[in-house]
Amino acid sequence: MDTLKHTHHGRNPRSILVLCFVTIGLIGLLSYGIHWGIVAMLSFFALPTLVDVAFNPMATFELDDNGIRWKNATQEAELSFTQIKSVHVATRLGVAFRITLIMYDEAKVRIPQDVLPPRADLEAALDRHDIPVKRDRLRLI
Repeated sequence: MDTLKHTHHGRNPRSILVLCFVTIGLIGLLSYGIHWGIVAMLSFFALPTLVDVAFNPMATFELDDNGIRWKNATQEAELSFTQIKSVHVATRLGVAFRITLIMYDEAKVRIPQDVLPPRADLEAALDRHDIPVKRDRLRLI
C-alpha cells in the first residue's frame, strides 16, 4: 500500500502574511494615538506566530504499512497497527478536528494538532489499512 506523508513548517506564507497584517495594524494603532502600553499588550497575541516564523519548527506525520509515526517539537511517537483498535475523529465546531487513537488496552493516544494531515487524506489512508474510524460531529471541546 502507499504511504501518507505530511510535513508542516512553522515558517509558511500564511504565518508570514498574518505577521505582516498584525504589524501594519499595530503600527496603525500607534499612529492613530492609542497608548503604546495597549498596543504592546495586543502584540502578545502575535507572539506564538512570531516564534513559529523565527524558529521554523517542523512537524511530520507518516502512515505506512508498518504503522503511524509523528514528530513535532515536543513529542515523537511510533505505533503499529496491531496496537490500534480504532480511531476516533471528533469535529469541533465544524472546522477543526481531533484524532484520538483507541488502543486495544483501552488507552487513548491523541495525535497532536500540528502534525495532522488533511482529514480526507487521513481517513482514506486509515480505510485502506482497515482501521475502523468512528466520527463524532460537532463537539465544543
